[in-house]
Amino acid sequence: MTRRNLGRKDNEFNSLDLRLSRAFSLGDMTLEPVVEVFNVFDAENFLRPQVTELAFNFDGTVRSGAGDPRQVQLGVRVLF
Repeated sequence: MTRRNLGRKDNEFNSLDLRLSRAFSLGDMTLEPVVEVFNVFDAENFLRPQVTELAFNFDGTVRSGAGDPRQVQLGVRVLF
């Protein structure tokens, strides 16, 4: 007798994204500064190389190793 889901890989993925923004009215215009953080806790999401179907990036390289690290993005939205 074999175990259930024996052929499945351990593909755990953990990522918490956060976005903070606040709108400020300036006459007939609204400014909204934005801060976005991707992978807040900098979790190491390992990308295991595929055996049957390779996962390629857009530049044609094979994905392996660790996933994306923590990234921060700043911006301003202007509404008029």
